[in-house]
Amino acid sequence: MARRGPLAALLATALSAAAVLLASCGVPGTGGPGLTAAQEKAREVLGRAPTGLAKTVVDRGYVVVAVEPDYPPQSYVDRKTGEPAGFDVDVARRVGELLGLEVRFEQAPWPTVPTGLQRGRFDVSIGSLAPTPERERLLDFTRPYYYAIAQTFVRTGGPQVTGPHDLDGQTVGVVAGTTCYDYLRQHTSARVTLYTSDAELFRALRKGEVAFAVTSGASGQEAILGGAPIEFSGRPLYYEGLAAAVKKGESDWLALLDWAVKTMHEDGSLSALSKKWFFGLDVTVKQT
Repeated sequence: MARRGPLAALLATALSAAAVLLASCGVPGTGGPGLTAAQEKAREVLGRAPTGLAKTVVDRGYVVVAVEPDYPPQSYVDRKTGEPAGFDVDVARRVGELLGLEVRFEQAPWPTVPTGLQRGRFDVSIGSLAPTPERERLLDFTRPYYYAIAQTFVRTGGPQVTGPHDLDGQTVGVVAGTTCYDYLRQHTSARVTLYTSDAELFRALRKGEVAFAVTSGASGQEAILGGAPIEFSGRPLYYEGLAAAVKKGESDWLALLDWAVKTMHEDGSLSALSKKWFFGLDVTVKQT
């Protein structure tokens, strides 16, 4: 029998060790051979391998989330860091954590979101969208992750409304593409002016371009705390549940997101984020 030299013996030892390593190890931290954390979690939630957009997102390891860029405290750009911040942003990060996914944000005004989802610009909107019959023809929604009020605002010292009829014939500002706009069209004969963001809407109210503004109560409260000379006018016009939205027909992806929202309701993380961003209030509980 021929004797092996030192180099041959060293090579054989290295190959043997590599074979053992490949046979016994998957991707680090996955809990399964050859699976990433996101793939393992998707299989656990669905009971099988994901399909469609869910497979695309899970396999690449990151999710692209659409958020409104100028809608504090839900979402905005932090001036100090230049990074997205707010309740919706933190919710998205928690969703990514639960699903084992990196989160990448894409800032987009509400009117552009449905088209962006359909064309693949984003994988999901976690941007305070309310399911409506019109939107549900284009998008699928998770269960609500929080509930909001639609509120009328006036300049400080302005008139107090007693109901939507008080807005008839008045100049009322609202952000385009929101349910507030739909509500005003259906329930009042107000002269409605559209704006692209709440920041622009409140500037118009302060300047007297409109007599009233209708938007989220939380957004108005944020503006008031920031020194804006505006105030609440009357009681909320209505309450609505707000949810994550995805492209129509992506059932596996919707199921993963819905599981994440359900988990956040159950583990208290949604309530904690609500109290952090909404002045100590838990807006994840439906109001009656």
